Amino acid sequence: MNGADGVIHVASPLGNGTESTEEMVSVARGGVLNVLQAADKAGVKRIVMTSSQAASTPDSHATGTFDGSFWTDPDNPELDPYRISKVKAEQAAWDFADKHDMNLTTVLPGAIFGPVITNNLSTNQILLQMLKGQPALPKVPLEISDVRDLAKLHRLAFENPKAIGQRYIGSSQTLTMLQVGKIYQSAFPELHLHIRALPNWATRVLSRFVPSLRTLVPMLNRRYHHTTAAAENDLGWQQHKPEETVLDAAKRLIEMGLVEKK
Repeated sequence: MNGADGVIHVASPLGNGTESTEEMVSVARGGVLNVLQAADKAGVKRIVMTSSQAASTPDSHATGTFDGSFWTDPDNPELDPYRISKVKAEQAAWDFADKHDMNLTTVLPGAIFGPVITNNLSTNQILLQMLKGQPALPKVPLEISDVRDLAKLHRLAFENPKAIGQRYIGSSQTLTMLQVGKIYQSAFPELHLHIRALPNWATRVLSRFVPSLRTLVPMLNRRYHHTTAAAENDLGWQQHKPEETVLDAAKRLIEMGLVEKK
């Protein structure tokens, strides 16, 4: 980091759904502090960090619209280890930045999708399973962040002094998993996808046996939303439509040969 104008610290592991809270917090919090300590040692004062909407999420019964001023309660029993780790990691970042006079900005994305450039699919694995014919889809609302938009948001935040000290929500547009499946059914008839809804009660039961579903259960009856107004007003940031995001992601997965036509 010697000689750098600043550092962009991008995300932390999603985990497999089987890790304990202690494990996830240790990796996420420790990783953030490792980066910030190295930056401080190199005399770098400008940091942009990827956090998560998980660090700005009310309980599942909340209504209304939330911005970056809202902090998740880490003691909320609905939270899984991943969400707790994101809250703890961002709290650690702000605490360190305050004590070491660093200029920090955090970006809080939702579900990140978009055209991949490596074989590491990350959250796009969810979309790949749909394209492969996942028979039943939970009615989970996803606040979708386009990876291309997020890259731009980090750059805009890094370049604009107005962003210092701010938490920017990185998604506000919602599609349910069922809606994404229907978009794919219409856009790719050659895949012969058969889409049906997984009842909420079934999602809850299956989550006991399928770790990847556990993070979705608190979202099933979500009635609140986030706003990206701060990023739009402060930085002139704009988002792709979520329909475009999931379609571009799917086209790339198909181009990579990861989806077999039936």
